[in-house]
Amino acid sequence: MAIRKAVTASMTAAASVAAVLAVGTPSHAATTKFCGPPYAVALGCFYSTGDDFTVQDMRADGKRAVLKWTTDYGRSGECHDANGANNPPTKCDYNLAEGRTLLFWTVIRDGANGADEGTSDPMTAWTSGR
Repeated sequence: MAIRKAVTASMTAAASVAAVLAVGTPSHAATTKFCGPPYAVALGCFYSTGDDFTVQDMRADGKRAVLKWTTDYGRSGECHDANGANNPPTKCDYNLAEGRTLLFWTVIRDGANGADEGTSDPMTAWTSGR
């Protein structure tokens, strides 16, 4: 009888551990969204889940909106919105190192390689993966 109780207790404990493992820890799937100043001529955002940037042209001036970014480990890039003003934002997906910081800002350009104009204030973001 003592062996049966010990086996039952062990099985109950194992089932409890399995239930905890199946449930796991709380989900960190919530996305942290960082967006630039709303008064800029282009709106730029960074989404920490997926390492996505969006940029949206807010002025009908025939120019494109560009979001520029740089990380604290030397990587940089650009996301261009050339689909006209006041349309849905353009999304750019990157794979960035987690647990790092980055700076991003928006500019307006005449063409892909034109001079930067209307530079927004820079925003700091965290690549937390959530």
